[in-house]
Amino acid sequence: MSEAHALRRWLGSGLDAVRRSRGHLDAINVFPVADSDTGTNVYLTLQEGNRAIARLPADASHRDVAAAFARGALLGARGNSGVIVSQYLSALLRVVDAHGGLDTVDATGIAEALSRSSEAAYAAVGTPVEGTILTVARSAARASTAVAARGGSREEAIVAAVDGAREGLRLTTEQLPSARDAGVVDAGAAALVLQLEMLAETIAGADALAHHPEVAWELPGHRHRRVQPGHPGHGDEHGGAYEVMFVADRDEGSRAEMVERLRAVGDSVTVTSGMGLLHAHVHSDTPAQAVAIAEDVQAHQIVVRSIAMSMVQDRAATGVVALTTCPGLAEPLADAGAVVLVVPDPGALRKRDLRRAVRDASGAEAIVIAGDAALRGAAHELADKRGKPDLVIIDATHEAHLIAAVAASALATPGEDIEALMRAAVDATVVGESTGDALDSNLDALVGPQTDVVTLVLARGIDPSVADEARASIEARAPGAEVAVYRGGQEWPPVLIGVERAPA
Repeated sequence: MSEAHALRRWLGSGLDAVRRSRGHLDAINVFPVADSDTGTNVYLTLQEGNRAIARLPADASHRDVAAAFARGALLGARGNSGVIVSQYLSALLRVVDAHGGLDTVDATGIAEALSRSSEAAYAAVGTPVEGTILTVARSAARASTAVAARGGSREEAIVAAVDGAREGLRLTTEQLPSARDAGVVDAGAAALVLQLEMLAETIAGADALAHHPEVAWELPGHRHRRVQPGHPGHGDEHGGAYEVMFVADRDEGSRAEMVERLRAVGDSVTVTSGMGLLHAHVHSDTPAQAVAIAEDVQAHQIVVRSIAMSMVQDRAATGVVALTTCPGLAEPLADAGAVVLVVPDPGALRKRDLRRAVRDASGAEAIVIAGDAALRGAAHELADKRGKPDLVIIDATHEAHLIAAVAASALATPGEDIEALMRAAVDATVVGESTGDALDSNLDALVGPQTDVVTLVLARGIDPSVADEARASIEARAPGAEVAVYRGGQEWPPVLIGVERAPA
């Protein structure tokens, strides 16, 4: 039997526990916003870690398994809770491995592992809040430390940790205002308790917790109160209407600086680091500023979602993934309901980044549209190899096609064919580009009496007055046409143009 058999078993059972409780965890998610995705985010995070393990040979060492899980979970972390859980488990695995592995770690090693992982979780959060996953982590560490200090066994240490974690979970209802109002425990904290329960069963046996009291996740007689998007449950001064996440190749020394930079543009900041990677998460009302920070550190896997839209979207329904080279388009595309993957350099797109965006959009079917030929090619390549979710690729050739198609998807009514609406929008949009100096003549070739909408996407550094002058020119050629101007922030060309004609 492999030396990592117990480790694989624990990590797999932790994933299964969250999978079984995923819907319930989503339902009780009220912090930091009630976007009903904590269970899904933690599940997808753990799934990425376990997928990394599955690619290892059966006789892989304990250290190799621990490292693979940690890297996979860090790269695949979703949401605030997923990022914290990935950092927590990564720290725990490092210490356990240093003590000889899961089969031999003693009570002192367990206590140290839980203490270090608790510290790592707190360090990952820009503004730690009690009554959350952090409180449960600390409660588990304290309980196991007490057992180790009196010479208890490893089995006693981990069972005590679960008892402490469950008591901490119970207290989250009292400590966290949004949880107290809803009559629930904190969802992220509950997800962490599940991981510790599975760890206890792995170390101390399947019946180790049989006679230890559990904690109800909901109080009877309460109805959930949803927090409005943009107003986080802990009341920080910054808004949080959009979720921005990214991964960059950076060492652990860059984490503190990144926390401070993201705190300046939003809240719910979590930043984890390890193995040369930095994974950042923020809720912000100004996603373009968060994306600019990601660009500054040459990040990849820059994903932007509207929290308001994610609250009403059904993962069993068709989702839309928008791939754009224009950082400034992330906000309007997310507002229309798309999961947005920002790829300033199409040649640097990593397949796993695209796979992640697809899984974020839907568990059943995703429609992918890109405003760049290289990004579209990557989407087709992924579609040829995938199982679930099913992928449909819209063959667009321009960022203006992307805007028109995603806008059309947002107007779909229940039962309408979203794919057909998006393809029709692409077909109805004539596209072009301009250096800016010749914008008037470029528009003259595209705009006519039947023009309904003109879209202008301005590159980084282009003076907005260019668009003001264009409006007058468009009005002369197509009276009443709508003009939409976006600060796309692309490097080139200076102005991207899209012209939609009114239906005949």
